Amino acid sequence: MALGVAVILVVLAASLSGARAARAQVPPETAGSAASPKCTPRASAGGGFVGVTAQDILMQNTAFRECSLNQLAKAHVGVLREAFYWAGIETAPGEYHFGPQDDYVADAARRKMSVLPVLLWAPDFRSTAPASGRKHGFYPPRNPSDMGQFAAVLAKRYGPNGGFWQANPQLPYHPITSWQIWNEPNLPVYWADGPNPAAYAQLLRAAADGIHSVDPQADIVTAGLPYSADRRTMSPEKFLRGMYAAGARGSFTTLAVHPYSDTVKRMVVALARMRRVLARNGDRAVQIWVTEVGWASGGPRSVFTVSPKRQAQLIGQSVRVLAHQRRRLRLRGLVIYNIRDSKPNPGDHDFWAFHAGLFDLKGRAKPAVKSLRAAARHL
Repeated sequence: MALGVAVILVVLAASLSGARAARAQVPPETAGSAASPKCTPRASAGGGFVGVTAQDILMQNTAFRECSLNQLAKAHVGVLREAFYWAGIETAPGEYHFGPQDDYVADAARRKMSVLPVLLWAPDFRSTAPASGRKHGFYPPRNPSDMGQFAAVLAKRYGPNGGFWQANPQLPYHPITSWQIWNEPNLPVYWADGPNPAAYAQLLRAAADGIHSVDPQADIVTAGLPYSADRRTMSPEKFLRGMYAAGARGSFTTLAVHPYSDTVKRMVVALARMRRVLARNGDRAVQIWVTEVGWASGGPRSVFTVSPKRQAQLIGQSVRVLAHQRRRLRLRGLVIYNIRDSKPNPGDHDFWAFHAGLFDLKGRAKPAVKSLRAAARHL
């Protein structure tokens, strides 16, 4: 649902072409002087329970990224969830380019924030996508083992004792220890041939094996499973049961869920249902991580579109309620979608997720930021 497809297409295109992203206005709360907008890193006061999907800042200029991260640190955000686009990193077989990811990981480390990478989007030379004609959404790789090799390359670079940390001893040591494999495969847009829990389980196993060959203690996080009114969507419960039927048990340590709802109460009910599926399959010890949840403060009417004031209330309530339910549901935490509003490209369909940012298009904080800060500081 989120990691909005139109947004992803824009960022990936920039990554593949090497084009510089358009300069964005520095958020005013932490902006420096007009002559020197650079923001001094501010360490997060939060732990790992509250996170934010922050894909908007991967390709942005340094000043915007640094100031945005400072605002998140001030709001007690401890986790940044970011898509690491396979097609943007492995640009030819065996050739890897890590420039934007290196900068992102470094800036997060300076603020003692954890990065949760989402491994997504197979390169054309490894993809099941048709060679010609119109492509519809995301296609998995032809060979799941290719994802395992790619995941191992990332773990060797950014994981414990990884090459990135050895090459940058001046940085605070903050290796990546959790890896999320794909995004929302129970939606047709993210698994273009139609949701297939057995095929996803195979991909998950391959990625886990690749990462664990480098870091045996790494946390393997499933793709977030959302609820959707789209009739082609497979429900999260059915998809998870299908994964277990295909032998997925033991290939993941954390189950990710995207329980978008009009109320926090319904969100908790959805998480409880997923907890029961885990228990019935002998996985009571597996934690649940809400790796996306949020509401829009404008844009087209939808069940997820509310006023800025109501957005703030719902985000603050989500943090407080899920923290209260942490032990009962074995919750790892929650990740708010998204850091900043975005614009659809000309001709693209506008929908609520473009307006779900904690900051508006100009980088100005919405009331949700203050609400998030107030709720998270007690954690």
